[in-house]
Amino acid sequence: MKYFLLLIPLFTSLFGVALYKIQDKRIEIFRLDFVQFVYMFLLAPTMYVWLKSFLFYILRNELEFRLSVTDLFVVDTTFSVLAFIVMAAIAMHTLTKTFWLKRHHDPEFDIYHLSEYFHLWWTHIVIWGGAMLLATFVSISNVLIPFQIVAATKLQFYSLLTIGLILGPLTFFAIWMSDAKQGNFMRLMKLILAVFLLVHVLVYFVLDPVFNMTNAGYWFVFANFFSATLCASFFERYEKTNRLLNFFIHIGWGDNKGIDLFAGKKKK
Repeated sequence: MKYFLLLIPLFTSLFGVALYKIQDKRIEIFRLDFVQFVYMFLLAPTMYVWLKSFLFYILRNELEFRLSVTDLFVVDTTFSVLAFIVMAAIAMHTLTKTFWLKRHHDPEFDIYHLSEYFHLWWTHIVIWGGAMLLATFVSISNVLIPFQIVAATKLQFYSLLTIGLILGPLTFFAIWMSDAKQGNFMRLMKLILAVFLLVHVLVYFVLDPVFNMTNAGYWFVFANFFSATLCASFFERYEKTNRLLNFFIHIGWGDNKGIDLFAGKKKK
């Protein structure tokens, strides 16, 4: 096991060095330079998982004394926070390096237009899609591994469901506030909401979660997706909800005069 763990960073480093040689080939994924994309979304997560595995192996097998669960949590949390700071720096480097390569190949390239593509479109989709994916992961995990709660009352369970239903409209409003009127962002978000709601419906029929606090995580997320999807079907049609949206968004948001992220594609 130790030798296997030691080989992973070696091969990862060699792969990263080899990739660096093709950085000027102008290959892109989601408008990010291919090499920078691999660094950020493949190599960095691989090294993060490896470092966590290596740290866990040392703490569990190589120390002469045993750490408590609390000690392990503190060590793991500290490591994870530091690792996320490094990942954030890698993400900023990935983006700025892509800008540099664009200007290197074309001095007249509009970097601001590309930055707005990431700001107004790509990052919002990843953030909200990722958040829904994580929530779904937690809810399905709760179905497979029920909470060990035996003293909860029905009032507590129904209160939790009510909170999930109330947070649904807030979830949709937060997504709606992210719409910069570029492309079909809201149509895509509505589709993603509906897909995750359908996943929860299928989980209900296949895994048959218990309707009590032992599966509270599943039912909470289910209620949230249900009410958010319901709001997505009609909130945009009414003037009152549009006025409420305009009250919360900051000044200048959605005012994208001169910026058309997909103009090039429309002309083809």
